[in-house]
Amino acid sequence: MKNSLWVVILIVLSFMGFMMGYSLPPMYEVGLIGGSGKQDVGLKSEISDEMEEYYKQLLKDNE
Repeated sequence: MKNSLWVVILIVLSFMGFMMGYSLPPMYEVGLIGGSGKQDVGLKSEISDEMEEYYKQLLKDNE
């Protein structure tokens, strides 16, 4: 009974360790772990003023 309990505990801990190691790299990439707290939320706008006016004009033309 004691040996089988230790085998089950060892298997469960091994599986949990594998899953934790498997899930950490994506968390580092998106900044959930170890990232700086000063990250902007949302999309970065790299559209120039000319392009913004162009798209506004296209929107008006479609109406």
